[in-house]
Amino acid sequence: MPPTSPSFLATFGYQLAEFVGLHHRLFCEPAYAGSPKYAAFWDHLSKGRFHAGQFKRLRKDGRQVWIDASYNPVLGPDGVPVKVVKYATDVTEATRRHADFSGKMAAIDRVQAIIEFDLQGKVLAANDIFLGIFGYGSDDVIGQRHAMFCEPEYSRSHEYQAFWRDLGAGEFHSGEFRRIARDGSMRWIQASYNPIFDADGKPYKVVKFATDITSSKQRNSEIKGKLDAIGRSQAVIEYDLQGNILVANNHFLRTLGYTANEVIGKHHSMFCEKELVHSAQYRDFWADLAEGKYQSGRFVRQAKHGADVWIFATYNPIFDADGKPYRVIKFAMDITSQVLREKLVSEKARSISAFLLELSESISSITHSSRRSAELAEQTQHEAASGSQLLTASRGAIVAIQKSSSAVHEIIETIGDIARQTHLLAFNAAIEAARAGEHGVGFSVVANEVRKLAEKSAMAARAISSLINETVTRVDEGGRLSGEVELAFECIVRSVGNTTQSIAEIHRATSAQATATEDVNALLAHLQSTTVHG
Repeated sequence: MPPTSPSFLATFGYQLAEFVGLHHRLFCEPAYAGSPKYAAFWDHLSKGRFHAGQFKRLRKDGRQVWIDASYNPVLGPDGVPVKVVKYATDVTEATRRHADFSGKMAAIDRVQAIIEFDLQGKVLAANDIFLGIFGYGSDDVIGQRHAMFCEPEYSRSHEYQAFWRDLGAGEFHSGEFRRIARDGSMRWIQASYNPIFDADGKPYKVVKFATDITSSKQRNSEIKGKLDAIGRSQAVIEYDLQGNILVANNHFLRTLGYTANEVIGKHHSMFCEKELVHSAQYRDFWADLAEGKYQSGRFVRQAKHGADVWIFATYNPIFDADGKPYRVIKFAMDITSQVLREKLVSEKARSISAFLLELSESISSITHSSRRSAELAEQTQHEAASGSQLLTASRGAIVAIQKSSSAVHEIIETIGDIARQTHLLAFNAAIEAARAGEHGVGFSVVANEVRKLAEKSAMAARAISSLINETVTRVDEGGRLSGEVELAFECIVRSVGNTTQSIAEIHRATSAQATATEDVNALLAHLQSTTVHG
């Protein structure tokens, strides 16, 4: 190795005496110095072939040095190379910067969509991520215009022309852009269009870095749609953690009678009664929200002109990326009319409850009376049954009397017959006594007396027969009436039985009604408690 310049010595950290006469491989990594590539390198130089480029070499202390060098064979008079002169520039720092840049670009290329355009919007290159987002192959897009990714109406607009005119003038653009994929579907990207400048500071191409945000855009659109729907039907207001108002929707403002300018920047306490604002409960309320604790329930608030407004509201802490609450969003519904109706229902429930209490007492009295009536009816039924039995026995006795009267009647008729026969015999004796003359006077007297007795017996028999006939007639009438009374008593017994059953059913019904009334009274009390305590 021939002598070298001081700058070379400084670059590699050697003294001249340390390497004069040594081989060039001293400055190379051992693996490279022993490789066929290195042997071919010197073989080409020995044949007079020029070499130039960037080379990695080693300093004395083992650190890498990158040089931009040219190896120049020097030929002798006979045209044969006799030595090689090397001119080198230390580009280690530039190489490191380039490696750092290349590494960063490679990292970006692995995770982000990248596409390059000339200043007229013609595609120069596109990485796989970009192609994957839009469903194209590289050959489908290289040489095509950027407009292929845009809606036709937009690509023909003055806005689009101005967009590329600004990029051609070196102006940076970034934002969210709506583009069209190969299959016609919509794609949303977060992108930056970056003009690249040459050594003279003039833009010569545009590099675009993009991220597909279609999914998040759709999610955000869905969330926004839901929030808009909530905002159309509910009052919505936002606070910082101290309770200062950040924003309020029209529904909220109409509910409490304010305008946006009257509430923005004011404290939540403007809607509350003074007693509540100065209470520990109110301080704890906002302290809990500041700690991220959710709050919900019924609240009474003050409208602009002092009227009470009842709302059902949820106070929802919103958390940042670190999980810390940073604001509160409140969703509320005006339930003033509902609360007024509940109060009216509560008052009516109290009135009905009092009425039901009186009704319950009346029903209890009716129940007691019906129970007593049932007992009396059962007693009456028993007594009626006993009476019916006695009538049956009485009717049997009357029937027996009828039979006895018939027998007596027959005996009386027999006595009558005997009296008639005796009268006839007395009459015959009188005739015979008359025939006997004086001898028959005494017999005539006796016969006359016998005749008189026979007449009296006949008269008595007729009288008795008449009485017996009358008795029989009356006994028959009594038997008939007893039969009718017996039938009537049977009807009475059945009626009393039916009455007893009806009274028992009334007793059961009034008992059930009393129980139902007590249940209704309890339900009304529960309803009253519910409407009062919300």
